[in-house]
Amino acid sequence: MKVRISAVIITYNEERNIQRCLESLEGVADEIVIVDSYSTDRTEELSRSFNVKFIRHRFTGHIEQKNWAILQASFPYILSLDADEALSAELRASILKVKENWTHDGYYFNRLTNYCGKWIRHTSWYPSRKLRLWDARKGNWGGFNPHDRFYLRRGATRMFLKGNIFHYSYYTISEHLVQINKFSTILARSYYERGRRVYFFSIVLHPLWRFIKDFFIKTGFLDGYYGFIVSVNSAHEVFLKYVKLNNIYIDESRSQKQTVCFFNTMKTWGGGEKWHFDVASYLLKNNRKVLLVSSHGSPLFEKLHKIGITGYGIRIANLSFLNPLKVYRVVRIFRRENVGVLVTNLSGDMKIASIAGRIAGVPKIIYRRGSAIPIRNSPINRHLFRNVITNILANSMETKRTILANNSSLVPDEKIKVIYNGVYLPRYSMSAEPIYKAREGEIVLGSAGRLSEEKGHFYLLEMMQLLVDNGLKFKLLIAGEGRLYQTLQKRARKLGVDDRVEFLGFVEDMPAFFQSLDIFLLSSHYEGFGYVIAEAMASRKPVVAFDIKSSAEIIKDGETGYITEPNNVRKMAERVIQLAGDKSLRERMGNKGRHRVEELFSFEKNQKEVLDLINLVP
Repeated sequence: MKVRISAVIITYNEERNIQRCLESLEGVADEIVIVDSYSTDRTEELSRSFNVKFIRHRFTGHIEQKNWAILQASFPYILSLDADEALSAELRASILKVKENWTHDGYYFNRLTNYCGKWIRHTSWYPSRKLRLWDARKGNWGGFNPHDRFYLRRGATRMFLKGNIFHYSYYTISEHLVQINKFSTILARSYYERGRRVYFFSIVLHPLWRFIKDFFIKTGFLDGYYGFIVSVNSAHEVFLKYVKLNNIYIDESRSQKQTVCFFNTMKTWGGGEKWHFDVASYLLKNNRKVLLVSSHGSPLFEKLHKIGITGYGIRIANLSFLNPLKVYRVVRIFRRENVGVLVTNLSGDMKIASIAGRIAGVPKIIYRRGSAIPIRNSPINRHLFRNVITNILANSMETKRTILANNSSLVPDEKIKVIYNGVYLPRYSMSAEPIYKAREGEIVLGSAGRLSEEKGHFYLLEMMQLLVDNGLKFKLLIAGEGRLYQTLQKRARKLGVDDRVEFLGFVEDMPAFFQSLDIFLLSSHYEGFGYVIAEAMASRKPVVAFDIKSSAEIIKDGETGYITEPNNVRKMAERVIQLAGDKSLRERMGNKGRHRVEELFSFEKNQKEVLDLINLVP
């Protein structure tokens, strides 16, 4: 049967190839259809110098574009070429014979590629058999973009024709590399859309096998230098394809991970635990999914459980990260709960949780540093801070300084974000009912914090002696619990001031505690951020504290309270006596302190900054 053939070509910026392609079709094709994706070079001008049907159509994908293009042909017998291809003389003769006597549904032939001026006659590139001549009623384009192919329906017949399609692929190796990157992206997306999975061995073995097959089995070495380049680049494309496919699945997994996990196993209550509670409860109120990993029975665990936050109890020590079973348990928790943001607090927590987070694929791993203590410049810390932890949250400029104190290049400066602890101001109003009623003429002093060495409570007891010697009538209230509880009580008895101090233990209602006071005291050796200082100022109480750098970031010396030389109990006693004797000074400093907290340390302002860091801003 004699037939008429429509040659169909899709193009985009093919001015250096299209003329050669069209010249090879003269006398063979009865019609030439070019579907162009809005080229910006001379493709249209050069094409129209031949007798062609030139149509512009938005590019929607190689397969989609070619299926649309054959619908524009006048004849069902299609010869499909790419713009960088041309028919050899032998192949032209074969096709002309077929036109006179069409006997099969499709015809295929070899494609010979010219690479950087060298004909590649080996590797997988040759013989590369392509079905390019067919009856369009017997099949359609398919495959994986951009590596499309025409599929004949079951039962269709096909025949091989002698001659080659000449393929003028890449003029330089750089062009090839650019195209590899582009095509591997398209192919990875095509694989993903069709549900193709990727495993570690796919990334490792498939590229290796492709090189061995092309260079050795298919004798690419016979093509010399360019045979080697083609084999390497073909393997590289396979490698990129699977890596990019894997990245798509990783990104998809991350997009589904919405849980914010707070990992804090401290067994007692302190400023860090208050921060975790405040932020977690705020997120919960704003319809965020929140998870806690903590110690069973800890105050933080119990308080968050009461407001409906799911918790896992776990015991963590500083070396728990060396226990693979414990690490795996944490990994399973993160995966099960779809953790997308991980916030850690303690050093031991940071080590095991960040390692488990990386294994579980948690996208954002934040270490909240709440203590102004220099970080050890150990190999494990260097690795975690540089390669695992994505963000560091410091609660003061002093904390940030101490993070880098032992190694200024531990992490880039911009990786550390300073966000002060926030105080929820409506809680600290004048209407709170005091938990202690002062006797006539009595000045009530107060301090709050974990009963441990770094809080310096022994200095407060020594200062009390000086106040007694100066005839001051006072009471000291100490809120907090910890392992030094009994030791401090014994020390107070030994100093003879036990009748002037009350150890209140854990205080639930801190606003009521602050309303009981005239002056707040902080004797800590170090603090990341003196949460209690800000709370006292929010309660309009003047503060006297040792100068431990971070305190000076909160207190404005001489305006909202006083900062004294560290561990100088005499100087602290002098400031207490000064404030005790001047009620108007106390009130003036208290009001200025409230204003300073409103301006710099409000809960609303600081929570917005935390949400920005977590990337959960609606």
